[in-house]
Formats: sequence, structure tokens, C-alpha cells
Amino acid sequence: MAERPRLNTPTGAAMTQPRSPAQWHDYPFVWSWYVSLASLDTTFIEDRCREAESEDAPADAVYKTGPGNTPPNTWITVDQLSEDHRDRVRDYGNALLSWERELTTLRNKLVVHPLHTAALAVPSPADPREH
Repeated sequence: MAERPRLNTPTGAAMTQPRSPAQWHDYPFVWSWYVSLASLDTTFIEDRCREAESEDAPADAVYKTGPGNTPPNTWITVDQLSEDHRDRVRDYGNALLSWERELTTLRNKLVVHPLHTAALAVPSPADPREH
């Protein structure tokens, strides 16, 4: 049986690796932003990803500004980050996406296809009541 793909991130962060792609709710860059800030609370990170999902944030969103920021309550995207942050967040987010693709590929290879039972059917003995 094929081995489950492992998440290989460029910056490590083993303590905050998601258990599955479902945890980032289609927002891998939100996950990677909080990992880049050394957040160790995966529940907190997942909640930020859910927030992005519920607000239909841009696909490359990383975080939402607060009400006192300029601009207030706005999703900041990867391209809006400083160069150092942008590269780290993008690299980690892309590692998450690559891992997701590898898991999907493995899952597709492991799909069990049903047999054509009609071709394999064995006739049952005749019911004596039918004769």
C-alpha cells in the first residue's frame, strides 16, 4: 500500500501543521500567516481560516485588519505583505497546497471500484418449490 504523503514545509513549524487540508478551509495562506507568526494554537488558526471562509475572503488572503487599522476590517492578501513575509507565507502556503494535491492523488489511486456483479453471478440452486 502507498505511504501517506507527508507535509514538507520550507520553514518547519511541525507543532502547527494541520492534521488534514480540511483544517484550513480552502485558505492555506491564512494558515501559513499565523504559522509564520509562531502561533502554536491550531484551533485559533483554524478559526481564522473559518472566518475567511465565512466572509468569502480572497483566495490568497492572509489576515484581516482590525477596526482600528487603515483600512479597517479588510482582508490583506499575500501580495500586500512585505517581501520577507510574502515569501515565507507563500512558500508555506504552497507546501500546504502541494500536500493537498498529493493526498488527493493518493486517495484517487486507492478508490475501490465495484466489480461487475452480473458477470460474476453464480446461479443459485433451483428452488424445489418452482418445479
